[in-house]
Amino acid sequence: MTKIKPLFILIVYSCLLTCCKKKELPENVDLNSPQFGFTGTINGTTINLKAGIDDYYMYSNYTQDNNGVYHFLGNLKKADCVNCPNSIAIEINDHKVSALNGISGADSAFSFKYYPIMSGNPIPILFKASFYSSFNKLAKSYLWDFGDGKSSKSQNPNHVFKGAGKYNVCLTAVDTLDCGNSICNTQIIGNIGPVCNASITFSLGTVQTNTINLALSSIIGLPPYQFQWDFGDGNKSTLPTPFHVYAQHGRYPVSLQVVDGKKDTANANYNYVTRFEGPCTVNYFMTSLNAITNPFALSNITIKWTDGEGKVFSSNDLLQSSQPSSSYFKLLKSEDYQNNVNGQKTKKLTIQFSCTVFNGTSSLLIENAQAIIAVGYK
Repeated sequence: MTKIKPLFILIVYSCLLTCCKKKELPENVDLNSPQFGFTGTINGTTINLKAGIDDYYMYSNYTQDNNGVYHFLGNLKKADCVNCPNSIAIEINDHKVSALNGISGADSAFSFKYYPIMSGNPIPILFKASFYSSFNKLAKSYLWDFGDGKSSKSQNPNHVFKGAGKYNVCLTAVDTLDCGNSICNTQIIGNIGPVCNASITFSLGTVQTNTINLALSSIIGLPPYQFQWDFGDGNKSTLPTPFHVYAQHGRYPVSLQVVDGKKDTANANYNYVTRFEGPCTVNYFMTSLNAITNPFALSNITIKWTDGEGKVFSSNDLLQSSQPSSSYFKLLKSEDYQNNVNGQKTKKLTIQFSCTVFNGTSSLLIENAQAIIAVGYK
């Protein structure tokens, strides 16, 4: 009997391992991975959907309308169905108009943190704000920082914010003797949902100018509230509208922190000077905020939910004039992702939102929604 050499056995064994191994699928067809999903409450019922579980898949696509605006689409639904029950679809409009069949603006379209949810009519994405400075000295210079990478050297500037959000607006003023002072406050621009925000107002005491009555000029948030005032002289208060007497004349940076019932925090600042002829002291006010029309619905969002009976509810219902003030759509993260099964480029987006979706006279409230979706783009 002929002996089989060890080398031949090793070659045969290696061949068996190689030939019996399953063929790997290309990466670009694995878009329907469990990393995509949706969770939230719809009319009080918790919904949790994940791609790759219970036959759910993440479909991505894009279209372009007659105005040249691309629409980036993501749909989490069961495979091979029409009007799929219990499915969520997100449509994000491009931020610009493109040439017919041209390249979209997707590489920069997902830069805003907040997007407006379309409901019947296009929602603005640009907001013109007017600011007024208050300075107790003859100014040599003003420098505004609008919190969006833009600045101004005007005394009372106008500024266009390109998208809703929280902006930390700061002003520094310097007088002719090179005395400088700064103030920063958070400005809420557009509809960003139920976030906590506060601003300070005050009235002077009737006897002494170093006596101050402090209060909130406005507050947004969910009660109950916790207040923490810092008068800038080492003294503090937890009262909502405190009364304070300064021991000495001077300039004091008054600050307020408000914590609402959801533990969301807001901060407000004001530079208080006991005598107008005292140290150089600057403050500012936002005197107006006007939305700029958006006829092509650029950067607008449409959210669709198909219920268990196959009935489609949409945030963009022509019978509805607006979304509730609690509605918002926030983009947390945007990443390049692999091509989908149609060979289209995709973006992987991490989002949060709350909104109302409509079907004629009936509606559903989607709250505390979080999702990771994929959208196609060109």
